[in-house]
Amino acid sequence: MREKYKNLISVIICGLLVFTMFTLLSDFLRNKISYKKNADFYSQKENFDVLFLGSSHMVMGISPMELWNSYGIVSYNFGNHGQWIPVDYWVLKNALDYTKPKLVVLDVYAIDKNEKYSKNHIAFMHEVFDIMPLSRNKISALCDLLPEGKRMEFLFDFSYYHTRWNEINSTFWEQASPSTQKGANLDNSNRSDQAVVSEIKPLEIIDKNRMCIEESTGKEYLRKIIEMCQKENMDVLLTALPCVVPESSQVWYNSTKAIADEYSIDYLDWNQEDTFLNYNTDFYDADHLNSSGAKKITKELGEYIVEKYDLPDQRDNNIALEWNQDYIDYTNYKIDWLKAQTNLDTYLMCLADEQFSCVIQIYDPEIWKNPPYVHLFENLGVDINQITENTDCIVVQEGGKSTDILEDFFLHEKVYKTSIGKLYVQSDGMRQERNANDKSYSIIIDNEEKCTIIPDGKSAVGILVINQESLETVDYSEF
Repeated sequence: MREKYKNLISVIICGLLVFTMFTLLSDFLRNKISYKKNADFYSQKENFDVLFLGSSHMVMGISPMELWNSYGIVSYNFGNHGQWIPVDYWVLKNALDYTKPKLVVLDVYAIDKNEKYSKNHIAFMHEVFDIMPLSRNKISALCDLLPEGKRMEFLFDFSYYHTRWNEINSTFWEQASPSTQKGANLDNSNRSDQAVVSEIKPLEIIDKNRMCIEESTGKEYLRKIIEMCQKENMDVLLTALPCVVPESSQVWYNSTKAIADEYSIDYLDWNQEDTFLNYNTDFYDADHLNSSGAKKITKELGEYIVEKYDLPDQRDNNIALEWNQDYIDYTNYKIDWLKAQTNLDTYLMCLADEQFSCVIQIYDPEIWKNPPYVHLFENLGVDINQITENTDCIVVQEGGKSTDILEDFFLHEKVYKTSIGKLYVQSDGMRQERNANDKSYSIIIDNEEKCTIIPDGKSAVGILVINQESLETVDYSEF
């Protein structure tokens, strides 16, 4: 009898060792992006007031941290690439085990889909489910969304990640840190080391009364989300974030209004009205906003939410200590992202941010003959009609809140009163010609030296960037 117990104990111990080994191996091989994207949600004890759901349009389009800084809204972005509305339903259902928001904002991009998930975006579904704790909701979600043969890789993801042995590098050993963006992924920065600016030609918008009355799986789950929220006394706001929308999609977007009216909820279709976006500067591609466009749409949405819904401004509450530190971390991310840009167009695009003020030195006036650069300067509030051949310095406050256009700034040590303070240049020998940029000089703002510059003689522009809140110099780059 004793021998049987010993054997049983040995089997149990071996089983535990095998289970532990597979758990450790799974953690080691698992793609850490699921943790980076959503760990902040599961670690926060306080309630979230707003949750955002949707596809890549949402995850690249709305910034919870910008909403916090401007309006004190505590929110999380659960949007993800290739995430269709049935997945949104289960993401929300799982989230309600941890928080009860006052408002749920859902983008309806995938309303026309008749499949429950995108077969081309299985990897992105892992970003949703890998970090999701095992629960009845998780199992129900996988049983509802996936065919039987696909479920196991989400319940025991070692079966999915075990082939990554040949990808092992030093990053596998690093401790993953949560993203500073509260679920968002502006500029697709989680997957790329450079931002993108694409000039987009918008399609003609059809009459909003032209609708597709067909039913779809997307519409079915949209109604399920609305009904679940209303049962829990949560407000719902539907959106169609800006993109280049073909006519075949516009009729589905238009049909969303009928569903919104059916449930007496609001619907914002920014493809019908988007007077605040610049199609030359604000798009990552035809389907997605870049960070310049995302900050504009976030501001529009924030103002609408504050006016329409009864949400508290949490900036004076206990949660503010944690979120203010998170915003500092987010600002540091934005600075690092700005400094990582190697092209003038993406650098100028990233400067369209209220966090940044800048002094732009124009070394080569030929830059004004390049239409994409002209558009990006206009996006920073620069009135191109005021530019002359003698313009050699432009001061931009808070991403374009105000601008100053200076002429012959570097030919003499004159003090200029600008929107960011008293500005002048101090050099070891003032330049006698506008293109004689081989002398070192310092830029002084309100009697404080911000940086000393030695132009390389080859660049078209030099840009000094200042953190508007701390007034510290965060970067100087030449292009």
